[in-house]
Amino acid sequence: MSAARSEDPPIRVILPAGLPELTPAVARALLAVLIEVTEVPVLDVPAEEVNRGS
Repeated sequence: MSAARSEDPPIRVILPAGLPELTPAVARALLAVLIEVTEVPVLDVPAEEVNRGS
């Protein structure tokens, strides 16, 4: 670690005590972001057509 870095002030993050309530629109937007940043394939079929292995 360089001397310049050791003099940087610490970063303080303040988090809420509880989870905020999400509207359906915000929840859909966050889910879309999560899908975009993951490499998990997303099925593009209605839930009724998904074979659950039974």
